Amino acid sequence: MASAVTASNAGSRPPSSTKDKEQQEKSISLMSTLQCDTPEYDTFVEEFIDTKTGADAAPTISIARRLCSTWPMTQQGGEIDMKRTIRVGVMDSSFNPPHYCHAAYMECLGVMELATAETLYGKHNAEADDTPRLLGIDAYLLLLGSQNADKKLEGATLAQRMRMVDMLATTVAQDTTADTWHMWKNKEDFEATALHNMAIGMVNTPLFVDKCTAVRDVVRAEWSGSDSCNGEELEVLSYFAMGWDALIRFFDPRYYADYAEEIARFFATGGRIAFSRRTGFPSEDVDAFFARADIAAYLPFIYELRLPKRVRHISSTDVRVAVRDSTRSVRDIPPRILEYVNSFMLYRD
Repeated sequence: MASAVTASNAGSRPPSSTKDKEQQEKSISLMSTLQCDTPEYDTFVEEFIDTKTGADAAPTISIARRLCSTWPMTQQGGEIDMKRTIRVGVMDSSFNPPHYCHAAYMECLGVMELATAETLYGKHNAEADDTPRLLGIDAYLLLLGSQNADKKLEGATLAQRMRMVDMLATTVAQDTTADTWHMWKNKEDFEATALHNMAIGMVNTPLFVDKCTAVRDVVRAEWSGSDSCNGEELEVLSYFAMGWDALIRFFDPRYYADYAEEIARFFATGGRIAFSRRTGFPSEDVDAFFARADIAAYLPFIYELRLPKRVRHISSTDVRVAVRDSTRSVRDIPPRILEYVNSFMLYRD
């Protein structure tokens, strides 16, 4: 069993110690005074699995924590702003573990002026407004899936991942310390993003079309529960942040019973996509992908974002290897999450 790795000792793997178990117990006992002092989610995850999953379960999201009491609504001058359209930035992942690239996706949704795939890769329309724009995100949602279309559950348990998602949300929504991965430059920029208006939860379906329905339903339920909704219906636009590989899978017919109908339903339900191109992926392959006839109609609802150079290389797989081998890439996860990983000796096999 490996010893705890830190950013300072990364790259110099210490010898295995017979006191690892004692160190782990001591580390756990100190957690109440450390940065990773967050709620435990064992009961939440257990109840979600018991009541919200199964062959006949409808697409469902359960909110575990709201970092802003009015989520998903915003506040203006101390009053809840009852908009008739709410734009939600969604980061859906297996979070095994969460890292700075996940955080940067959320910040890009709030800070970056984005152009559509129609503007960047579609046929030029002289009458179209090609100006990149802020998406105007009102609220953010970090979603841990109880199942994944491609990955089996390995590494951290769902309860452990949920706790680390909480730490990631805290890093993004409440940690305003300047750092190289941040997209915003000062406190005023941060406050303009609405990143503080964040929630975390679990979703019981692996397909984006069903996740989009679940996001719409949970946001509408929160909104309709307010005293100010006056019985009106809310439009929900859900901006799913994803990497290039996820975008390719999204438009892969193998994942759908009725590809054309389900893709159309995703966008009709308010689904939007904000993707980042993978480093080194050939431009001609990107152009060929967006030239597909089955994608053309949806190019106005797909946005390209550009992640900061600091985080482009990060993946959960590489982080797990870095933890196992005590390399410098452990710096790619926030300190509170690294602290938690060390406390429970995760990813050591």
